[in-house]
Amino acid sequence: MNRILETFGLKKQLNLTIKMDKSEFIKFLEPKVKPNRLFFFDIFDNEQKEFYGNVNNEKFWLRKSDRFFPKSPFARAEGIIKSSSDKTELEIKLIGWNWFILLWFLFMTLIFGLGFNDAIRTNSYGILIVFGPILLMFYLFGILKIRKGVKKLEHYLKSELEENKNVLQ
Repeated sequence: MNRILETFGLKKQLNLTIKMDKSEFIKFLEPKVKPNRLFFFDIFDNEQKEFYGNVNNEKFWLRKSDRFFPKSPFARAEGIIKSSSDKTELEIKLIGWNWFILLWFLFMTLIFGLGFNDAIRTNSYGILIVFGPILLMFYLFGILKIRKGVKKLEHYLKSELEENKNVLQ
């Protein structure tokens, strides 16, 4: 399943090495993270931090904070923080799907299934010519939105680490 998700760009694995200690990196990241909430309520948030999630000594979980018009509300980063001498290694999994997307795909499948069932019972196969491409467009919209979110989060994380302290190696 992981290979399929990685092939379609719905999940990505990043390994980054940072030029600072583990504790320094955690201190660098903690002020940028606020407690997580459902992405539907992002619009009511007044805090000016960059990420939702949590950070501790061993791992972190992040989601980009976009107050208005979230560009990728589904993409999230789960990472493990490892220390080695004066460097820190990050193993990050970028995941673009969540329960809301699964509900979206299940709903679209249910709608198409009911339409397909009705078309078979009434022998009106012409309606499938109309609904088939529309359903495919909804599926493709969901998949492309997920891929775009993963790519944007990857780019944002890399640029954030490079810009702020020149910490990427």
